[in-house]
Amino acid sequence: MINSDWEGPWVTADHAFDIMRQGIKHGDKLFSAISAYDDYQAYVVKKKDYEPGNTLLLIAPFLIAFGLDDSFLVDKAKDNANFIKGSLKAIELLRDHYTVNIISTSYQQYVHYTTFLAGIPKENTYCTRFPIDEYASEISDVDKVLVREIADSILSMGPIEIESEDEPEENTIECIRQMNHFFWELLIKSGFSRVMQELKPVGGVRKFEAVARALEKEGLELDRSATIGDSITDWNMLNKTREAGGLALSFNGNEYAVSNCNVAVMSENCMVTALLVDVFERGGLEAVEALVSDWSWSGIKALNRQGAIEESIYNAFRQAFSGSVFPQAVWVTQDNMEDTIEVSKRYRKSVRGTQIGVLG
Repeated sequence: MINSDWEGPWVTADHAFDIMRQGIKHGDKLFSAISAYDDYQAYVVKKKDYEPGNTLLLIAPFLIAFGLDDSFLVDKAKDNANFIKGSLKAIELLRDHYTVNIISTSYQQYVHYTTFLAGIPKENTYCTRFPIDEYASEISDVDKVLVREIADSILSMGPIEIESEDEPEENTIECIRQMNHFFWELLIKSGFSRVMQELKPVGGVRKFEAVARALEKEGLELDRSATIGDSITDWNMLNKTREAGGLALSFNGNEYAVSNCNVAVMSENCMVTALLVDVFERGGLEAVEALVSDWSWSGIKALNRQGAIEESIYNAFRQAFSGSVFPQAVWVTQDNMEDTIEVSKRYRKSVRGTQIGVLG
């Protein structure tokens, strides 16, 4: 069974970033600041009951306050349905033989539209429900003005720097203090309280819970999951899959994904994912480790001669990478992790663009 994130492993877009960027003046900068704050709360502070991916909760008041609606979110889903090279073919081939579930933090408006294009049934998707029009109808203009003023305040702040393991700089500490006040004091006491309390982005633990529900449907254990991710919202399901002996695959992942996977893939084409998943489904994790530890055309051809790769997947892989840049695949260890993260992040920026590639 395949349990995969959507944005990153299969599509280039970050729908939340795109709707902020396209719907709000300076929305790209606003989103980046809130995303950095989200990373800080989830991965540095480890705030109680806080999940990676809560950026989608934190931006919701701004989407409402600046007048965006369900129609806008759906329209932008249509505009930004940008699939990574090879993804539609890879998904088609995988679905011929295995169950493919999409477990995404993204709003339902994007996930339901784009997974439909890929032929994935709605019942095989797990994502964030966001009835934006319903929420907006209950919120006063006064509260919307308050949120627009908060947006101006966030945009006037300096950058939130959380890369270093050292103590955060004074500016970062002050930014965090102000944003704590905005989100957990002002907004909770405003007409946005229902949004802040009800909206539950599918990230972190909730992603792993979705993996568990998907496996339960088919009576499978976690060691039979091919779990695919690329970012901070995926680290929990990748880590638990790896610990259980399943395939935890990072596709052009950042440091959060690579440090919690057992296989890191770096590629401009998704057919490599289909091949590795097929090897896992047929031969188990040991077969994947053996292949990736001596990653080469000759190793892949040898497996094909042994009948260890589905012929249609092998042929599609050969077609995708004959005469083009051969993908990289690494069995991740402590010794090679740092170098793998650097290479993976370069691919991430190349495939998804710099603005999206640097997000957590």
